[in-house]
Amino acid sequence: MYRGRGRTARGGRPFYRGGYSEQSSNPDYGMSEGRGRRSPNMSPWSRSRHSNHENAAVYRPRMPLPVGTGLRGQNDTLETQGTSDALSHCSSSMGLNPSVEGEKIELSLVEETESCAVSLPHHNLSHNVNISGSVEKSEPSQERNPPQSSSGIDDLNQVKCQAVIEPFDICLPKIGTPVMLKPSLLVKNREKRNEIKRSAEGQIGNVLRPGMVLLKKYLSLADQVKIVRACRALGLGSGGFYQPGYRDGAKLHLKMMCLGKNWDPETGNYGDLRPIDLAVPPGIPREFFQLVEKVIKDSHSLVQLKTKASHVEHILPSMKPNICIVNFYSASGRLGLHQDKDESPESLHKGLPVISFSIGDSAEFLYSDQREVDKAEKVELESGDVLVFGGSSRLIFHGVTAIKQKTAPGSLLEETNLCPGRLNLTFREY
Repeated sequence: MYRGRGRTARGGRPFYRGGYSEQSSNPDYGMSEGRGRRSPNMSPWSRSRHSNHENAAVYRPRMPLPVGTGLRGQNDTLETQGTSDALSHCSSSMGLNPSVEGEKIELSLVEETESCAVSLPHHNLSHNVNISGSVEKSEPSQERNPPQSSSGIDDLNQVKCQAVIEPFDICLPKIGTPVMLKPSLLVKNREKRNEIKRSAEGQIGNVLRPGMVLLKKYLSLADQVKIVRACRALGLGSGGFYQPGYRDGAKLHLKMMCLGKNWDPETGNYGDLRPIDLAVPPGIPREFFQLVEKVIKDSHSLVQLKTKASHVEHILPSMKPNICIVNFYSASGRLGLHQDKDESPESLHKGLPVISFSIGDSAEFLYSDQREVDKAEKVELESGDVLVFGGSSRLIFHGVTAIKQKTAPGSLLEETNLCPGRLNLTFREY
């Protein structure tokens, strides 16, 4: 008997000390050279020195693999728990036929199985089958998770900034469907009579100082309602109302929204984006331009009437606004004495005026050539009043010291449900 020939067992099957075999002529599945002693290179299942599972590229064991690998014997059909059809599709796309007996399954099959994971939506193929029979989890490559670009970080920061700003509604919410009482006929008739009287006698206004004009009750109720509704719609959108502040952390006692261009209180600069959230300022509504044009025309008429000047443009220049700063003062809102001097040097040199609309509760308005409250003059700005200051009065110090509560016209509140406080619009040309 030569080395490798086995003896016959009682059942008639040839066997060797390394285990039973169905191919007695294959020396890879016989007894090792040490006759009964296990070679250090032998497989724990086949007892063969040629079955080195750590370095072999071809998987040949006869005995069944442990449960969980998804593979059985060499001559068995390749299966993955419940996914034999899908794997057969993947194998055929790679030029392999796992169902043919005796086919050698290369390691590349296991590696390329991941590329076919798309056709196996209900099975997790993120685990590679190791040749030793254990299952190891593959580490994600850097190519699948590329580093986040700087633009992505900027976008994330932008989203965070936007999440901080909460929309502010200048009108009280309507709870349920309450019955809104319309203004009485007496109130409507009185407002119509006042408008007719102002049209017949001319605009009621005062020239407070050279280049500074106050038009009392200039905006009609219909105009005020339109302004409130337009500002509310714009204020709830992108670039709408927010609470501005300074670098030292102090907050202004008001809500602000810029139209046309953004004005940054921290730097005093104008720009096309709001730095706090990179929002684009909304545009100025067309109706606002029409009102400003009419204000300038009527102001010129008043200045000419009061001063008998032949060239009113020298006293109060004309302007076409491209900036509108909308402020909403709550019942406790105020604004210290300051100058509006952040516009372009050309605009300031020409003395192009600032035009201010007041809507809602009345406000105590101060103005002076110096930044001293004790020396400042005071005037009350009521709902519908328009204040214009330009020319030699362009750089006066001005501010709001107090808001008089419950002074807004009742008809305005009924039409708009405006919150308690004062809505102020200031138009400028940069």
